[in-house]
Amino acid sequence: MESQNLVNWYPDLLAILLVDLVIAVALLTAFRKLAGIISNVSSTHELAEKDNVAFGWVFAGGILALSIVMTGAISGEVASSFFYEVVLVLGYGVVGIVLMMLTRKVFDEFTLTEINVHDQVMQGNLAVAIADIGNLLATAIIVRAVMVWIDDTSLFGLVAVVIGFMVSQAVLMLVTKYRMRVYARRHQGSSLQAALEAGNKALALRYAGHKIGVALAVTAASGFVVYNDERVIVTCLVWGLISLVLTVFLSLLAIIARHAILAKIDVVEEVDNQQNLGIGLIEASIYIAIGLILSSLIA
Repeated sequence: MESQNLVNWYPDLLAILLVDLVIAVALLTAFRKLAGIISNVSSTHELAEKDNVAFGWVFAGGILALSIVMTGAISGEVASSFFYEVVLVLGYGVVGIVLMMLTRKVFDEFTLTEINVHDQVMQGNLAVAIADIGNLLATAIIVRAVMVWIDDTSLFGLVAVVIGFMVSQAVLMLVTKYRMRVYARRHQGSSLQAALEAGNKALALRYAGHKIGVALAVTAASGFVVYNDERVIVTCLVWGLISLVLTVFLSLLAIIARHAILAKIDVVEEVDNQQNLGIGLIEASIYIAIGLILSSLIA
C-alpha cells in the first residue's frame, strides 16, 4: 500500500497548521489585554502588585475557556484556500473572545442579579470567582460543541455559533435558577447569591460543577440532530430543545448518583453550612462525570 494512502498529508498542510497555531496563540495573548480593558483594571497590578487571587483564578479560567473555543475554531476540515483558512480561523477566534467577554456580562447583570460579580472578584472573593469560572468554562464547552457540530468551512457558520451561544446562556441561566430554588427551599428562603457573596467556596464548587456537567451533556445534543446549513435557525432550535432535555436528565442522574456515592452524608449540612470543600468538590465531580459519560455515549 502506498504511504500517501496511509498518511493524510499534502505540501500546504504544514503551513496551514502553523498559521492556525500562531493565530490561536496570538488570540490567547491578546486576551490578557482585552480582559484588562473590559474590566477597567490593570491585569499587572491585580496579579503582581495587589496579588488578587480571585482575579488570577478568573483570568486563568478565561484563558482555558478561550482555548476550548479555539479548539473548535481550528478543528475539522481546512478551508479551500490558505487565505480563507486564515480569515476563517481568525473570524471564529475573534467571535470566541467576544462571546467569552459577553458571557461574563450576562452572568453579572442577568444571572447573579443580587451581587456584582465584577466587584466581588476585584475584592478577592474566591467563591464568586469559582462561580464565574464555572460559567466561563461551561459556555466555552457549549460554543466549542456548536463549532464542531456545524463543521462549516464558511463564515456563515458564525450565525449558528451565535445562536448556539444564546442557547447556552438560556440553559445555564436555567441551571442557576434551579440551584437558587433548591438553596432557598433548603434554607427557608435564603439566597444562594448571598451565600456566594459571603464566601462559601464549597457551594461555589458544586454550582460550577453542575454548570460544567450540563455543558458536557449539552454537547451530546449534536448526536441527535444533524446540522442543516439551509435551515440554520430551525436546526439550532431543535438542538436547543434537546439540550434542555439533557440538562434535566443529567440533573436527575446526578441526584441519584449523589445519594449512592455520598450515602449517609448530609450534603446540605456539609456544603451549605459547614462549607466542606471536599464534599463540594465531590458533588461537582459527580455532575462533570455524568456529563462526560453522556457526551461520550451520545455525541
